[in-house]
Amino acid sequence: MAAFNLSLPKLQIALNRAWVDSMYNTQFIANVAALRAQMQRQNVQLGKGITGTGKNAKQITQTIFWPVACTNETTACTDECLVATEVATDDSQDIVLSCLREAGFVESEKRFRVSPLAYEDVVAHQMLLKMKALDEYLNTQYIAFLEANKGDHDVYGATLTVGADNAGDWEIPSTDWNVALIPEFLLAMELAKFSNPYILDGTNFFTQKATAMAYSANADGKGENNLFNQYDWVQDARSMVTAAPNKTYLINTNAVAFITGNFWDITPVTRAATHKVWKVASKNLPGVYYDVHYQESCSSNDFVESWKFRVNGVFALNPLACDETNTGIFAFEKV
Repeated sequence: MAAFNLSLPKLQIALNRAWVDSMYNTQFIANVAALRAQMQRQNVQLGKGITGTGKNAKQITQTIFWPVACTNETTACTDECLVATEVATDDSQDIVLSCLREAGFVESEKRFRVSPLAYEDVVAHQMLLKMKALDEYLNTQYIAFLEANKGDHDVYGATLTVGADNAGDWEIPSTDWNVALIPEFLLAMELAKFSNPYILDGTNFFTQKATAMAYSANADGKGENNLFNQYDWVQDARSMVTAAPNKTYLINTNAVAFITGNFWDITPVTRAATHKVWKVASKNLPGVYYDVHYQESCSSNDFVESWKFRVNGVFALNPLACDETNTGIFAFEKV
């Protein structure tokens, strides 16, 4: 009979062992390239949590600060004794981090009376699977956020030689989705004044880019590979094919941010007789932690242990954008 009572040290060992096993952990690796890339690049600054937050609060309120660089103009020369007049400001925005999603499971004491498996190993397996599901949910929500906040193409549309706007999507015929389209994207980034751009692609360029990389060592293949490497590239074919099929996004990294927060700390605490809470780090998304709720109870003629994982966060669009129609996100679609 396997032990049923939870041992947190043993659970942590089981989690680490499962994750570092290169064969076993393949089922826990999430498809989150899109959101992971944004979180690694975003430059929003977080202030301290403001009044009403913390472990006893019902919500988490966070102040975020974005860099402002709308104008940088020169003037005619003035009297040397005159003082400069432009003043820097610290613009900010308060946001409420709500519970975006949760996942959970329950384990039965009676099942473990006959199971040869170690309880902590089973729980670790379940935890990693549930956190993977939350990771991938957040990734698809990020793609949906990009789609909902795509900007107008007016700033550069007239200069592109291929495609046309349709309700915020710059539609381009499928026959034109090849390496010759890359300079058009470069022009769009330039005219949109993207300071730190990258491209998020699903399947539109997948085969062409893979081919260019494979032939990059050939004398006649270097050019195409060089074009594909003119900007940061994020490929998330698995997620994009369902969340935004036939779409490719040009994104300015300081335009979007994903902010998370937690009610609990890494060290577990008991908040009720058999109710423990703490936070655990995502294995796939840097900086994301999930609040854990662990409870023991008696249900349906059995002793059970319940596990719930909750993520608190918000996707934010830079409120200090210099042009309200240029959100820093542009959508292109293969038609």
